[in-house]
Amino acid sequence: MREMILPLTNQISRHNYYSFLWHATFLALAQSFMDIETIMPAMIIESGENAVHVGALTAIMLGGSSFFQLMYVPYLNNNKFKKKYLLAGINIRVMSLSGMALMLYFSISLKGDMVIGLIFILIAFFSLSGAFANISYTDIFGKSIIPESRKSFLSIKQIIAGVGIILSAFFARKILVNFSYPANYSFMFFLAALVLGIASLGFWKIREIAASGLSIKSL
Repeated sequence: MREMILPLTNQISRHNYYSFLWHATFLALAQSFMDIETIMPAMIIESGENAVHVGALTAIMLGGSSFFQLMYVPYLNNNKFKKKYLLAGINIRVMSLSGMALMLYFSISLKGDMVIGLIFILIAFFSLSGAFANISYTDIFGKSIIPESRKSFLSIKQIIAGVGIILSAFFARKILVNFSYPANYSFMFFLAALVLGIASLGFWKIREIAASGLSIKSL
């Protein structure tokens, strides 16, 4: 289906404003459930691997998204519409979190090498999805909300993020205390995937404006 080229009007900007707020609200609630930086290295160590594996995993988690952004910026930038890439990135992230939840739940019955392999694959997809989502999010936000509304949006977003993280941390603690390992972390990742999926509904409603940037012809 071909996207319609729409002018950025106050009405469209207001519509997109609330769509971005919807996403920001549920993303804040999901933050404390997505503690992959702590849980995944701990699983690597528990599986009997050494510091090299932990270092490689940490490199993927911390730098993987930035590396993939360098690779995909030319391709994404040269597309006028990026909503489908934003949704694709979020959906990959939801599936990655769901896969981590299943892996944790069945980790006791899985062999150590299989657990290690699944961790690296899932984290790689998680980082790849971040590259698509971050670039597309910034582009769509910049062209879909009028400049006069951006300051209030960012201020409200910060407040929502603070409140959301406190609430999600409270519920995350309840889950960790009331469930035994690995069911507790599995349940946390499942909730993260669910809430992130709900957050993405805001982006389905965005009325995207065509980009007018310069074309990038090489890496």
